[in-house]
Amino acid sequence: MTDHICYACFEDSVLRERVQRVGGVDECRVCEERREGISVEQLAEWLEPVMRENLGWGREVPYFGEGDSDSVSYRRLGDPLEHWVQNFLGQYFDFQNEIIDAVIESEFFYPGDGGEPFWDETMDYEEVRHSGGEFGLAWQETLQDVRHRRRFFSEKAHKFFAELFADVEHMHLPGKPRSPVVRTLRTGTRLFRARVVTSSSLLTEMVDDPLAHIGPPPPHLARAGRMNAEGISVFYASLESPTCLAEMRPAIGNDIALIELRTNRPLRVLDFERLETARSSKPLSYFQPDYQKQLKRRNFLKILHTLIAQPVTPGHESDYLITQTMAEFLSHVAAPSFDGILFKSTQRQNGTNIVLFPNAVLNEFGEPLALPVSLAAEKVNLFRTQSISYAHVKLDFYRPDDANDVIVFQDDEPHPDDTYSDDWPD
Repeated sequence: MTDHICYACFEDSVLRERVQRVGGVDECRVCEERREGISVEQLAEWLEPVMRENLGWGREVPYFGEGDSDSVSYRRLGDPLEHWVQNFLGQYFDFQNEIIDAVIESEFFYPGDGGEPFWDETMDYEEVRHSGGEFGLAWQETLQDVRHRRRFFSEKAHKFFAELFADVEHMHLPGKPRSPVVRTLRTGTRLFRARVVTSSSLLTEMVDDPLAHIGPPPPHLARAGRMNAEGISVFYASLESPTCLAEMRPAIGNDIALIELRTNRPLRVLDFERLETARSSKPLSYFQPDYQKQLKRRNFLKILHTLIAQPVTPGHESDYLITQTMAEFLSHVAAPSFDGILFKSTQRQNGTNIVLFPNAVLNEFGEPLALPVSLAAEKVNLFRTQSISYAHVKLDFYRPDDANDVIVFQDDEPHPDDTYSDDWPD
């Protein structure tokens, strides 16, 4: 039997192109056609370093006995080599055991120098967890650039954000290509905005002109926020009225005025909630030269959601220069530009906030369009805060002997006895 695998029988596009470019012509053991291809040994020589870079031995973690037992045993996390070979190739071959043997044989180590084999058919392996890597560092460098050197518009920031958001147009929820990260909110989408009522006279003004007194402030009164510099007015709102009320972070006894609005044209927005679990319609290949860099970039996009969702801390507004610059990039520099972004609420579980950039679109005369929302009804809804609730979930954790970080494990569905709530009465 021939040992030849032709390029057409590889499903990974990067690997297929490489095999076609460098392979010799022979009869393929899979499809029996004569095409450019490589041997199992050659495939293993390409596969082994890629697997070595992305895999590690499975960690041994404590496993506690059931019930009241204090006994502790250990189990190894991960999967065997047969799983990972198929995962990295993106397909299964009938002769997979040959590939596994060839990967093991291709490893170089010298026992005389104290070396030991990394690959072992009896060992389980885990994929190495990659953080944002150099993108996290670039984020900090860009922050320093816009804070201390160039605010409008930093070339470093331009380059960083252009690379960071390079393929968001092709990203969607896993298995749901019709749930893209770049969304279009249709005309008539409901939005909610609120304001704490501090006096009866202010309430009177709100009732007389809701949008003027509960809507976004005029530019000359706009204070610096998460997505806007001082003097730039953007529209902060929520998709749900309970989320909007929670975002006010009211004290017990506070009165809150809330209005409902509707979008008056389709809006192109970037959904950071979806970014946390998104996949690209242009999947990464383990065999592409910049795989590690692109993996770290996508991981940082997930981390970015947490960075932009955190509330503004009074006195630390300069920490938001980087997110303000990001908003400036998305609304004015990105092509095509965005009308706004969606991100999770830190005040209400499963709640969603929205920020709209009113100057993202220009009319035929080059002038910014008016805010793309209008009042759904000339009515102000008034709420009084009566109680505040906090929920706490018990976590199991342990600290490995060979690591400095505390690794936290949390059950997907906590036991009812492990969940505590405190309701503060009015």
